[in-house]
Amino acid sequence: MALCEPDWLHYGRGVLDLAFAPDRAAGEPVYRQLERYLHDLVAARRLAPGERLPASRELATSLGLSRNTVNQAYQSLVDQGLLRAHVGQGTFVSSRSDTGSDRGGAGASPRALAWEGLLARRARAPITPRGFFAHPGPHRVEFDFRAGRVARSLLPVAAWKRASAQALDELPALAEATSPQGYAPLREAVARALLARGIVCAAQDVMIVDGAQQGLDLVARALVDPGDAVAIEQPGWFGAAAAFRASEAHLLGVPVDEQGLSTDGLARLLRTRRVKLLFTTPAVQSPTGVALSEARRRELLALADEYQLAIAEDDYDGELRYEGPAPPALKTHDRAGQVIYLGTFSKALFPGLRLGYVVAPRPLLARLALLRFAADVHGNALAQATVARLIESGALERHVRRVRKLYAQRRAALCEALRAHMPDGVAWKPPAGGNTIWLGLPAEADVAQVFAVAAAHGIALHAGAPFAFEGSDAAEDADRHLVLSFANLPRERADEGVARLADAVRRALPARKRRSR
Repeated sequence: MALCEPDWLHYGRGVLDLAFAPDRAAGEPVYRQLERYLHDLVAARRLAPGERLPASRELATSLGLSRNTVNQAYQSLVDQGLLRAHVGQGTFVSSRSDTGSDRGGAGASPRALAWEGLLARRARAPITPRGFFAHPGPHRVEFDFRAGRVARSLLPVAAWKRASAQALDELPALAEATSPQGYAPLREAVARALLARGIVCAAQDVMIVDGAQQGLDLVARALVDPGDAVAIEQPGWFGAAAAFRASEAHLLGVPVDEQGLSTDGLARLLRTRRVKLLFTTPAVQSPTGVALSEARRRELLALADEYQLAIAEDDYDGELRYEGPAPPALKTHDRAGQVIYLGTFSKALFPGLRLGYVVAPRPLLARLALLRFAADVHGNALAQATVARLIESGALERHVRRVRKLYAQRRAALCEALRAHMPDGVAWKPPAGGNTIWLGLPAEADVAQVFAVAAAHGIALHAGAPFAFEGSDAAEDADRHLVLSFANLPRERADEGVARLADAVRRALPARKRRSR
């Protein structure tokens, strides 16, 4: 007699293809998340009345959960009448009408569509960074240390108005659809401007995108299949982690130290795993602010050549450098065409602009353009034309020089205030560029209390937790870090703002650890 697979296995394959991934950072128990997931599948009729569910042991093994977690979810749904359990037979979807399995006759009220049960795999994956929404700012913000902002007092309003008026003069031409690669004069202007970063390219090598984040999403969709390994700095930019996770990548963390990404750590990883893509921020590492050393740049490119590794280089703050000239971009030394270069106008101008660019080998760029067309055809031609005029007139370069000077002063004031007020055990280093400081708290500090007291003091700031994905070696260390931006902290207010924050940190420490510097 031929051996047959058990009945549940035939159906179980279909169930398990609908990926359930618990969000362990959420306050909700995992069994409740699984219960809701199965409930939605029943409501959407993806689990039909009378269907048999996998045995709890097999489902637990397949999903990487404990058997008790699956049993709790099953029992809760049995108690609600959505499932029925038969000893020795298994667990089945109930056929009772109150589960929504009856379609109803003429005149019956339509049922609400169970959208959660219809979601695709990539939409079900938990891609929200850990703790990103955990610590909102106070209602009354007196000191804004939050990252992702720019100096509001320095916005180039007059120059923007002039450039916008010039762009409006071309409105008849701009009214027509443009290429998915973007407005041609802006691509030409970007190609010329990148010479200052050591990158020699033509307009045909440039693609304008709606912010570097869209560029990352396009790269992920073009290169990453479900299960592909993608290496990313840890701690690192959580927006990149979100983009790659949305494509169902397997993220692998590479440690960062005072010289930037650890090439030794990357080499160890490459010897054991087939990694398709590396994401890195070499000019100003996000969030630590360190710069990748010249020796490691050479080592990184040699590793990329040896292991045929594609590199996505995010040069998000390359122009905001405080200690000497910025080193050439990694792509400057890219002789084999392995580096995908991403830049943005948001840091120099304002985040609401949502305008960036990608420089990539032309075969890949053509694929990115097709994916861009499928998403939104092309970007905002009027905004692109305005930025092109800012670059051509020199207004953007003059603005960047003013921003760099102001940020250098605010950076110095913040570091001086930190030295004066923070208690022992708090660690930081002045960043090489950008406008944030990666502030490490003592291991004994109650981070939640820091945020609670800071909010009472009128302080808004961001946690370090989102910058390390759950399960990485850097996650625990990131949990005790803060991200402090000095973009909107005037020099004359730095001392008071840091004094209040230091008080919040001191109160979150055991009494014996509260001694000030």
